[in-house]
Amino acid sequence: MTYFEYLSYVPYVLLFALATALIDAWGLWRARNQAHDLNSMLSAKGVSRVRKALKKNGAMTRKELEKVVSGLSARQPFSRNGIEVKDPKKFLDSLLPYMVKQKLIEERTEDKKVVYVYRK
Repeated sequence: MTYFEYLSYVPYVLLFALATALIDAWGLWRARNQAHDLNSMLSAKGVSRVRKALKKNGAMTRKELEKVVSGLSARQPFSRNGIEVKDPKKFLDSLLPYMVKQKLIEERTEDKKVVYVYRK
């Protein structure tokens, strides 16, 4: 083979290098944002589970909602890493005010107890 025949392979080698660089950059971006994405997924699952429980059972106290969200977990596809609710009380400390602020649920006081109610 002559020198000019070898030059015909250069575009293929460059395309392979470009594809490898793009896949590597995507992997780095995904790894960098994974913690934020997992937190968002866990919060969304928590909101869904709390709303579903309130819709089904009516008014519930914070103690009852702790049982609903305990053991909740989130995991990204094709990843070994995940996140799980270890302390339901701490998780609800951030989740319930967010849900009240977004007007997804209401906070009421009944018989000197704070209860949460599904908002239609």
